Amino acid sequence: MMRQPTAPLGSFDYTIEVADTLYGIARKFNTTISNIRIFNYIPNPDIIYVGQVLTIPESPAEAIIYTVQPGDTLNSIARAHGTYVNNLSIFNYLTNPDLIYPGQQLVVTASLR
Repeated sequence: MMRQPTAPLGSFDYTIEVADTLYGIARKFNTTISNIRIFNYIPNPDIIYVGQVLTIPESPAEAIIYTVQPGDTLNSIARAHGTYVNNLSIFNYLTNPDLIYPGQQLVVTASLR
């Protein structure tokens, strides 16, 4: 069984309400569906239920959600947004920072200096 990572800024619980979707929850809390799935056992992102309690990893307030484009690397994304590759790896729980793909959504933080 995969161990849940530690959220750098902590996490909080959210109880799913009528009409919630993982996409909507991710947007509401400025995170990604992938990050929510990492913190919760959700094999199928289309199957969640009212009353289910999710652990939501917190993102920095200034973070944006970026969709990876063809040819992007973590280095090019970090450079374009004034942050560090390490921040991208940490806040997206990437086990292999060399493995990102077009269409993937990433939490992009400020430099956090």
